Formats: sequence, C-alpha cells, structure tokens
Amino acid sequence: MKRIYALLLIILLLATSLFGCAKDKESPLTSNIITKEDAGLIMHFIDVGQGDSTLIESKGEFALIDGGEYSERNKVISYLSSQGVDELEFIISTHPHSDHCGGLSEVIRNFNTKSLICPKVDTDSNAWEYVLDVADERGVEYITPAPNDKFNLGSATITIYSPDIHSIYSNLNDYSVVCKAEYGNTSFLLTGDAEKIVENELLRSGYDLSADILKCGHHGSSTSSDKKFVEAVNPAAAIISCGKNNDYGHPHEETLSTLSKLNIPVYRTDKEGTICVSTNGEKLYISTNEYSTLPVSTAAETIAEAENASYIGNKNSKVFHESICSSVNSMSDKNKISFASREEAESEGYTPCGRCKP
Repeated sequence: MKRIYALLLIILLLATSLFGCAKDKESPLTSNIITKEDAGLIMHFIDVGQGDSTLIESKGEFALIDGGEYSERNKVISYLSSQGVDELEFIISTHPHSDHCGGLSEVIRNFNTKSLICPKVDTDSNAWEYVLDVADERGVEYITPAPNDKFNLGSATITIYSPDIHSIYSNLNDYSVVCKAEYGNTSFLLTGDAEKIVENELLRSGYDLSADILKCGHHGSSTSSDKKFVEAVNPAAAIISCGKNNDYGHPHEETLSTLSKLNIPVYRTDKEGTICVSTNGEKLYISTNEYSTLPVSTAAETIAEAENASYIGNKNSKVFHESICSSVNSMSDKNKISFASREEAESEGYTPCGRCKP
C-alpha cells in the first residue's frame, strides 16, 4: 500500500534529531520509530541546492553518491562529519556534471575513500578533472561499473543497472550510473540524471525496477520520470533533489503531474531540506528538516494486509472486490489496497466489482 500517513508532526524544541537530518532539534522516541541503531539502511538525501548528493549508511559503513557543486563542498563535508563518517567504502560519481561531482574533490581530501565508482566517458569538465587529480593524489581505486555489478555496504547491497560500458549517448546525463540499493524487503532506485532514453532501455532490460523509494532523475526534469517508467518502479514515495527557485524550473510540472496522477507522495529538498529515509528491512520512515517522521507501507506489508483483508481494492481501477474474487489474483501486489469493510472502501472513492458484487 502506498499510503503514507503522518505518525508525527511535532514542533521540537531540544537538540539532536533521530536520524541526523535536524541535529539542532530532538525527535521524540516512540516504540513505532526505527532508531538509528535499529535501522539496517539509512539514505540521506542531502540538501545541496541545485545538485545531488546522497549519503548511504548501513551498519556503521558509509558510501556517497555525488557531492553537489564545488560551492556546496563544505555543506557536504559538515553533514558527513555530523553523521560520524570517518571513511567511505566507496563514492559513486553518477556522471561528470559539476552539480553532481563538483564537491567530491574536497570530500576525498577530507575522508579516507577506498574506491571511486564512475562511468567511462570522455569529458573536458574542469570539475571532474579536479576530482580525478585529488583521487590520484590519495591513491583511490577507480572502478568502471557494469550492469549487474554488486557492491556491499554493511548489510545493504547496491546493484548497478546502467550504463553498459559499450553504450554511446549524445547526452552526458544518460551516462549516469543508475543503481538499486536493497536491505531486507525494502529498496531504493537511484537514477542520477538519466533521461527517458535510459528509462526506456531499463524497461526493456528485464531488470526488477520496482522499488519503495524512487529518486527521480535529473532533479525532477520533464526529460526524465516517464509515466511508464514510474509505473514500473511503483514507488511508495519519490524524492526530488533541486534548489529553491532554480534557473531550470525543476521540478517540472510534467513530472509532478505524473507523480500526482499515480498517487505518489513527493519529497523535495528545495522544500523539506535534507531528507532521510530509514529502514529496518520491513518498514521505512521518512524524516525531513520539517521535523516530521512518516511511515511508508512497503510491498511486503501490503501483501500481508491483503491476505487478511475482507475486501481488496485496485489502486489503478479504483474498484474493490471480495478477497476471494478471481480478479484479485490477477492484480499486481503493489496495486492492492485492503479494506476492512465496504464502507471504508467506498469512503476512499472505490466502487464495487460487478463480478463478485462485494
């Protein structure tokens, strides 16, 4: 079930937050919250303005995807330090545009980095050349990833989906490293600036694109997040990293409209600031600089609920059925929503099935 309902929305007054997104304020702990110690994977989508930077944390190990513009380097370094980062198992530089790689040179200077994972692509980017120079100085290992390569981080696994090392694109964005991070029954699809040509390739690839969290490509631009692609991912929530009042108009209305029509909640760094998503392998919680912590229903929970429900609705058709109706078996598990009664289903705008007549 994709419903994200508020668990907490409290104005806080004390220091330190639960996941480090709001270190200057304290989140109240309840038995329903996944603590930092219990979380097997925490994804920190750092607010770096019009750029991208994501810290991945699992069982005391850290990795970084992108580092924003060079002008944001101190913000990234400060944030990593605040989370207890001493060493990075690896850095993924999705592609050599400055709003993604600019801050990585100073990250490598400040944190012991074991390896730099980046696509093989020719570019005359000064920002990228500086990253390579610093990486060489520090003896960082270079890795050119290929589809299906896997990298372990703590108890999490990151699988590369794109690009193929033989692929040739006219747009540098399409060389973006696309990967899926998984822990337990939860997953995140991270797409860099990959545009629709890559999304279509991924749709044809046969990869399992489904994920609980989608980080929208290219800062929410209309060049990415094609409807068919988003439907294949079928996320419980979408993350967009972009800057306030940016010159590109990101996120574009086309992308927001696609997500809205598919009933996918959107979290944006230009509005919420740094966004953290924490999981224990079954449940996910989103924590933002607005000091709210929100639970996200995962696919596994949706299946379990559906098996015990009296009525099952189809999120796409907005029709509800008896749980024994043959139509239920043909539904995608992620499209199922459970109801305890007819009244609940009808109050949510669902109409009864004409076959089973619930």
